[in-house]
Amino acid sequence: RRTRGASGALLLTYAEGYGSDVDSDGDDSYDSDGSEKGDTAQLIEAMASPESIKTYVALVRGEGILRGENLREKGWFDVSRPIKDEGGEEKDATTSFKFVAGQPETGFDRPRVSLVLARPKDGRWHQIRRHLNGLSHPILGDSTHGHSKTNGIWKRERNLPGERIALHLGRLELVPTENIPEGISVQAPLADDMLEMLRVYAPDVLEKSLPVLEEEGILVEAKEQYQVGGYNIPEALQEPKVFDDGDVDILEESEHYVIVNKPPVVVVHHSAWTGKRSDPKRRWNQNIPMLQRVRDKTGRRVNLVHRLDRGASGCLLLTFAENNEDENGERTPCKITKTLIESMQSPQSAKTYIALCDGDGSWNGVNHLEKGWFAFDNPVKDEHGKLVEDARTDLRFVASTVLPPMDDGSAASTTATGDDKNDNNDDDNTEGRKVSIVLARPHTGRWHQIRQHLASGAIGHAILGDSSHGRSRTNRIWKKKRRMRKERTCLHLCRVRLPEGTEYSPGGIDVTCPLAPDMVKMLKAMPVEFLEEARPILAEEGIEI
Repeated sequence: RRTRGASGALLLTYAEGYGSDVDSDGDDSYDSDGSEKGDTAQLIEAMASPESIKTYVALVRGEGILRGENLREKGWFDVSRPIKDEGGEEKDATTSFKFVAGQPETGFDRPRVSLVLARPKDGRWHQIRRHLNGLSHPILGDSTHGHSKTNGIWKRERNLPGERIALHLGRLELVPTENIPEGISVQAPLADDMLEMLRVYAPDVLEKSLPVLEEEGILVEAKEQYQVGGYNIPEALQEPKVFDDGDVDILEESEHYVIVNKPPVVVVHHSAWTGKRSDPKRRWNQNIPMLQRVRDKTGRRVNLVHRLDRGASGCLLLTFAENNEDENGERTPCKITKTLIESMQSPQSAKTYIALCDGDGSWNGVNHLEKGWFAFDNPVKDEHGKLVEDARTDLRFVASTVLPPMDDGSAASTTATGDDKNDNNDDDNTEGRKVSIVLARPHTGRWHQIRQHLASGAIGHAILGDSSHGRSRTNRIWKKKRRMRKERTCLHLCRVRLPEGTEYSPGGIDVTCPLAPDMVKMLKAMPVEFLEEARPILAEEGIEI
């Protein structure tokens, strides 16, 4: 991180789809066996390595003399002083300093100032700033550890920006990592405002500093355009971001209910995961919940008849809330909602999901493709980890394939290194290449029921993107190389059927929902023979691909 008022190099990694949704999207940087770390974890470790170097440039108050000692004559020297963190806990901290050049005050336009290089060996809170203040040479503009009167003069009369701290990370050198075997060495040209202050108020300091800065690999000024590094941006990251305007597509609407198309990565309502409205740490960056979207679209209060996980998509049935009150003026339960919930729980109703799963249709010697529709009864855990015995899902494996390896010249394959390098260009390695299209009809409504059943030891085909029950390494491959959307669980409720005969749906309900665009895009990138095998069976359920 950089202090808000500082400037210079800032290292970031490309996110590989690790969301924070504990329900379905919280991918880890590690495999379950701890065998692999992602780019972020590797670079954080590299940054903490004693062989890695961060070289800062600071403009400080003082001419480089401390109690009669000329700090400029010391070359590089270490300052080791404990520092308290934000919580008040004292921790060891060492910083190497080199006082490059300085000047005494000889007039208003020649103030007392020095240029100092700093290399922190630890990452403590405000470490460089506090150590320089301990040397009686506080950084210009440092309102926390600096000299307020001096800062005021520089800000009012010497063009120091109002909230600027004259500290700049000029060079970053990191040791090689598994995914970046060449390591990192990058220079960030000195910020324009710091360079201008030196030119106007300390030109001699700047002139004396130039050869030392060049020797230390600090770029004072970029004289021509240049590019650092050779990182190939994954093709998936070059695609336009998914725009969500908060609108909702209505599939069917009656006087008493409405069925809408829920897009992926949208919650159905606020919850403990998104946080309360009064919680300052709530996830404000989340898309507008479905309840609010449908209410805004129809202009009426609505209730949920069922739910869909945040990463899933498809049909979502809601009822229009009644304004019923009892004799005491208290609101009574909505009869419409109660009736349609009971209708959805009846044996004559059916919710048909389509899932893209990790696997080739066979598991432990059983070919699921040959079984047609089959019932799977297996206990599942609820959200508290308690085992629930009564859980049944009907499954049908539609089609399966092993995808061909990625082309060696693709951006996706050239960004992988180490153990990942053969994920998609080695014929013998099928990880991240197996895929099955599966239909599922749950008879009970347990927590993550379909997801747990498909990922179970008996079926062995976890849904792609399912970070709670699936394989994190496989999910990373699909997100990084196969264009699976970030935070997506490849599960789509494609058809809802409720029986006839209720007061509020006398003719029953039978609604289909088009496959979500992101899943369509994934499917269209797969072999034609695979899709042709699946189309007739999917057409029976009203699904077109």
